[in-house]
Amino acid sequence: MATFQVQVEGLTSLSVGTTPTAAELAEFLKDGVIDVTNRWLAIKPQDIEDFVRGSSTQSSNGFATSGANIVSVIREAGADGDTDGSTAWEPCRKVPSSMRSRVVDVDSLSYASQYNPVYIINNNSAVNVYPVPDGTDDGYRVYYVNNEPKGDGIVDELAAGHSTIGYFPKDKVYLVVMYAGMRSLQAAMGATTITDLTVTVVPPDVPLLASTSISFSQAAPTYTSPTTTISGTAWATAYPDQYSAITTAWTALNAAVDRVKTGIWDDSGNYSSGDFTKVKDALDNAQTIIDDGASSPTGAAAGDAATYLYTDEDTELLQGALGIASTELQRASLHVQETDLITKTAIQEAQGFAQEVQSRLSNVGTKVSEYQSKVQDALHEFNEANAAYQAQLQISIQNAQLENQDEQFKVQKYQAEYAGYTAEVNEQVQAYTQNLQADGMGYQWLQGQYAALKAEYDAAFMIAAPKQQAPARR
Repeated sequence: MATFQVQVEGLTSLSVGTTPTAAELAEFLKDGVIDVTNRWLAIKPQDIEDFVRGSSTQSSNGFATSGANIVSVIREAGADGDTDGSTAWEPCRKVPSSMRSRVVDVDSLSYASQYNPVYIINNNSAVNVYPVPDGTDDGYRVYYVNNEPKGDGIVDELAAGHSTIGYFPKDKVYLVVMYAGMRSLQAAMGATTITDLTVTVVPPDVPLLASTSISFSQAAPTYTSPTTTISGTAWATAYPDQYSAITTAWTALNAAVDRVKTGIWDDSGNYSSGDFTKVKDALDNAQTIIDDGASSPTGAAAGDAATYLYTDEDTELLQGALGIASTELQRASLHVQETDLITKTAIQEAQGFAQEVQSRLSNVGTKVSEYQSKVQDALHEFNEANAAYQAQLQISIQNAQLENQDEQFKVQKYQAEYAGYTAEVNEQVQAYTQNLQADGMGYQWLQGQYAALKAEYDAAFMIAAPKQQAPARR
């Protein structure tokens, strides 16, 4: 299988080595693993086990997860779980850290035994298990969403020369390569340089004639190169504010996407309280009241609406049941609107940040076009001054009284040298302009590649997102 470096180079037509370097590409790959993991689980939390990494058996508390999303924790129950995996392990339930004292108190209802173990998240996202392990067949293992990208052999940190990713589904590796390709294209755009034009040729000296002289006040023109605010350095150095703005916008873009996730699902991949759980509960309550019967406001069984109407002929009970159902439906509607607003707001923020990234990235392309115009304006001014100088020179030559052939030769030589000078000025300016245009076209090509790659990357997540069902017709 081709290495990630080869895959990214084939995807972007960039040559890894300068921009990006192999070290930079490795960081892009690591960022890609985290981004794909977060985005995929945001839309398909049921796939969480595809991204799970399990620890070895721990003999003491304090296993560090670096803030990873914990899927499950198991503890040995008096037997060696490494050799007897079928009977030795008991699942641990999570309890808040405030229960630390109660879970070790034998007189407490919350006491944790080896057959009913618990775990808490301690400082710095460390896992503590209770009963506390002491190394005698009471160790524990932690299963969590991997947040330290690994490469070949699932031991080494992910690098450009690797071709596999540890603790990561194989069918999504291509998304990591695409992400790294996008960041590599960004780096190439950020490293675009615009070097000021410097014309090195100088005008020839005016000849000194023995008996007569050619004198006039018009000085030989010189080409004055325009200057630009980006000169001979990478964009990240010459335009730190712009480059920093791109980094900030990119981070904010990812954060906005994460807010869609946290606004809908909790860290365990379940619907969080305050949104869709409330929606579901409210709808279930209403449906129960209408179809199957529900508790009355006083708690007594009330029967279903059909019984109220057709058997008991009690319209008051019917109206009460339907009133409760109506309230539940209204509550569900409010929670739907609330959750929808959270999602829409985050998406709008994400779109705004994405637009800012594109705007910032287009800055160098704009500077290239502006500088091309300045170069052409400067050349036009030089040619106008040169025309005036040539005219004045011819007048002065005609007025001069040249008495011998040597003096005529000096004048002719000067004319030839000056013609060569003006031709070389034009040649250097035109060559520079062509190179500058090529740089601008290259930058625009990078922009196009980035936009196409990002659209394909985003589309993969949109396709995987669950389709919203239209409300049922009554």
